[in-house]
Amino acid sequence: MNRLLKIMVVLFVFGLISCRDTKKEEEATEAAIEKIEAVEKEVEEISNKIEKESEKIKNELNELDNI
Repeated sequence: MNRLLKIMVVLFVFGLISCRDTKKEEEATEAAIEKIEAVEKEVEEISNKIEKESEKIKNELNELDNI
């Protein structure tokens, strides 16, 4: 009975440690995902600005060609 109790206590402690590690890894993963999403959003905004500027330049070049 004493051995069984020791084994159960060891398994319980091991389980607790494993859960804590998993939570830390999940938090780190979430932080990384948030950073990636922020970068993707910034890239999309820059891309949209570039498209607008290129369209503006294209229109100005067309106006100069019409002169």
